[in-house]
Amino acid sequence: TEFDVDFFISQAHEYEGEILELMAGTGRLTIPMVQAGIHVTALDFSAEMLEVLQNKLDAQGLSAELHQADVRSFNLGKQYRQIWIPFHAFPELTSESDQAKALERIHAHLMDDGVFICTLHNPIVRGKSVDGQMRLVVSRELSSGNRLLVWLLQTRQPETDVVEVHEFFEEYNVQGVMVSKRYSSLQFHLLSKLAFEQLLERAGFEVVKIYGNYDHTPFDEEQSPFMLWVLKKRS
Repeated sequence: TEFDVDFFISQAHEYEGEILELMAGTGRLTIPMVQAGIHVTALDFSAEMLEVLQNKLDAQGLSAELHQADVRSFNLGKQYRQIWIPFHAFPELTSESDQAKALERIHAHLMDDGVFICTLHNPIVRGKSVDGQMRLVVSRELSSGNRLLVWLLQTRQPETDVVEVHEFFEEYNVQGVMVSKRYSSLQFHLLSKLAFEQLLERAGFEVVKIYGNYDHTPFDEEQSPFMLWVLKKRS
């Protein structure tokens, strides 16, 4: 998906300077940033994902600095003008202590005049789809002519607001016969606006802007799908 690429390119140009992208994965966002001439350092916990990213860079004759490290404990020995956590990945740290550790590391790596952009789901809107029902979320034709279906089953732990997501990927040929199937799971914390604000306060951040979507619309707690936080160190 590319729905957030234009937003991040605009932020890169608005605030300028070198960017540290955390929880970068296989480079869904890193690659278009580098293609746009933006200097990006990408960090992820998964060496396997970073290997995929490096192969993508090599195949296109591109380069970026990659680091395999834990977002809760990384130390790169320098500070950055911008630090990003895209694709609503921060709540995959499901405990408050892990979230606080990550924010402490981010604060230490951010320049005094820098910005930290953290993307979250809006729990009031996102929580509506967490209903314990199997739902088809993707149906698209592949280059082979086969069809890919992606199903999600999502359940919520009410005492912790942690969501368990079960993902089922199915591929069918033109006769409608399944040729492959894959399963994966993940967890994320349905983090409220108030809870995140309290984390930010303790970590030494203050809010510059908060958007409700990637078209820069203001945040509306009842309707916005996302909370896109632009933050800086507290004066």
